[in-house]
Amino acid sequence: MYSKLSVVALAAAASIQEVSAGHVHRHMHPKRDIAYVATETEWITDYVTVTVTEGEEPTSAAVEAAAVEPTTTSPSSIIVPSTTSSTVVAEPTTPTPEPSTPTVSPTTLATSVKTSPVVESPAAVTSETSSTTALPATNIQVAATSSYSTAAASTSAASTSSSSSTGKRGAAYNDASLVSELLNLGGQISWAYNWGSSSGGLVNSVAYYPMLWSSASEHSSDWDSKASAAIAAGSDCLLSFNEPDISTQANMGAADAAAAHIKFMNPYADKARISAPAISSSQNANQGIDWLTQFFTACNGECQVDFCAAHWYGPGGADGAAEFLEHLTNVHTACENKNVWVTEFAAESGSVDDFMSAVVSALESDAYSFVEKYSYFMVSEGSLLDSATSLSSFGKIFAGIA
Repeated sequence: MYSKLSVVALAAAASIQEVSAGHVHRHMHPKRDIAYVATETEWITDYVTVTVTEGEEPTSAAVEAAAVEPTTTSPSSIIVPSTTSSTVVAEPTTPTPEPSTPTVSPTTLATSVKTSPVVESPAAVTSETSSTTALPATNIQVAATSSYSTAAASTSAASTSSSSSTGKRGAAYNDASLVSELLNLGGQISWAYNWGSSSGGLVNSVAYYPMLWSSASEHSSDWDSKASAAIAAGSDCLLSFNEPDISTQANMGAADAAAAHIKFMNPYADKARISAPAISSSQNANQGIDWLTQFFTACNGECQVDFCAAHWYGPGGADGAAEFLEHLTNVHTACENKNVWVTEFAAESGSVDDFMSAVVSALESDAYSFVEKYSYFMVSEGSLLDSATSLSSFGKIFAGIA
């Protein structure tokens, strides 16, 4: 899988390059460098080189092959930053992707308001640290009534946890063993994804949702076989491209993304629910919600989209929580009022505990019933976990045990 850490690292690099452009993206497969920037705040991140393997986030070249989320540098390796007690949570690392598994390289984009790390394709990802002010992006997916057959949905739900029928909280991961540990510690996690198309040994009690990181051949060449295998194993939802609005991520224009979505995602309309490409939270032109609007225009009603996916990175505390929730409402509107999946989000400054408490309380309420799923970035040491066997303070809040 790809590790978000590597994604964060890469995102950091991207954010440095795009701070003036918009939010940064950290979810891409292999681990990447994450750059956190906050006004009058300096974050120091230590980077660790890790090998990317299936189950971790890969870089663009290895996303498909590695089926891993944030982690190391290339489809096979990603540099993941580790944070100290005084640093912002870094994305996890990713193991080396399988021969055919792509990995993602992280980058960071920056907006005048937020900073977020960007992840490259599953092939390779490196993490970076940025001192510029920017906010990370988050992934949100919107679920709408889908046209996939009831029979197909029932079958998938039987073999693996059904996405729409289970709880909201999910795990964005690179290391499947850490998801198991999260569950052992009492975490209320019902679904997971790793920015790739293979679960990397995820426990069967958790629903796995494969992602087509980008339309590049290294990710799409075996998409049909991977998607079909996932559906046969119980997956009832498929995730479209990872932050195509960010140059360091899937990097796709709205028109190209629409054409690729129709080609690679539409064929599964009768077998699973399909997300719109996951967008960053950048507020720059041609990025974030603006990109999503252009995508729907380019689709001209031909793209199968049952829900939208989005990412968000920004300040913590009560103010950050309010900003995050407002963003989700805006994504919901841009997604033609379809449900939203927040596949990546994180507070990069201020009190993460206060932020998490406010966010979880809101997302589990009727007021945000349109938010169907949400996963924090990410299930890794230094973020939701303090160690391989213990949850962080905000990890306990997210998992529903504090």
